[in-house]
This record gives sequence, structure tokens and C-alpha cells, in this order.
Amino acid sequence: MRPRAAILDPNPCGRESIVRGARLWCGHMNDTLKERLGLLGQHGYDRSLVGMEVLEAEGGRARVRLPVEAPVQNMGGALHGGAVATLVDVVGTLAIMTADRDGRPGVSTDLNVSWLAPAPGGSAVLVEATVLKSGRTLAFVQVDVRRETDGVLVAQGRMTKFLS
Repeated sequence: MRPRAAILDPNPCGRESIVRGARLWCGHMNDTLKERLGLLGQHGYDRSLVGMEVLEAEGGRARVRLPVEAPVQNMGGALHGGAVATLVDVVGTLAIMTADRDGRPGVSTDLNVSWLAPAPGGSAVLVEATVLKSGRTLAFVQVDVRRETDGVLVAQGRMTKFLS
């Protein structure tokens, strides 16, 4: 039986991190993946993902929940498009890292996002990334961002990664 997500101390496997719930998945992660999760929030745009909760991360799939709070809102109070693109990149990379690759993330070579509906401030989004294909040098991922309340598709992204 897989662990259920919970909001715990934001410290996966004993490392500082912005990711809540990651500790529950530590038994299913290799050391490289644990280390990468521990680095989230320390660099660049991923700081905007404070409060992201890992719901699932295994077998080429990753699911997370993110509250639409001030750091990820646009001037209108809804989920910012740049935050959505960051989610596509970060959660898509997490899915790739669970696809039997020793937790290595690769390098993004292409990112496409279609924004379809708003996610208002004070709500939350569920993000699901699935590796469509992972070859010798490239991996392809689809990422769906949905409102938690009604399941409406907020955005859909596709990402290509060069596998280093």
C-alpha cells in the first residue's frame, strides 16, 4: 500500500525543502531524487512553489497540489501564467526523475503551455505529469493542471528533456 499524502514538516528525508508530503515518499525514492527534492526552493523560480505538496512520485508519474497563494498569483489574484510554466517544468522533471533514470533530471529543451481557464486565489490546483516516452537521449512529458474544486483543466503543458 502506497503512503497517502499529508502536510508534514516541509523537510523531505531530513533536508530543508519547500515540498510538503515528500517525506512520505522517501522510501520509494533513490538518493539522487531525495537530494533534488531537498534543493527545491533554494534557487530561482522554484521559490514560488512554496507549499507544493507531493501526492505521488513514482514510475514516470508525479502528482502535486499547490495552493494558489500570493507568491503564485497575478495582479488579478488568479494563478499566474509564469507559475503555471514553472509547475510544468518542475513537476514534469519530477516525473522524469522517477522513470528508472537514477533520479537524474535532464535538461529542458522545449516547453509548451496552453492556458485554458483561471484558478482563483485562495483555491488550489492539482498537477499531474506523465512521461509519454523516455528514450536514450530524450524524454517527453505531458502535464495537466486542474482546479482542485471542480477538476476543470486550467492548463496543459508538454515538455521535452535532453537526458544527460
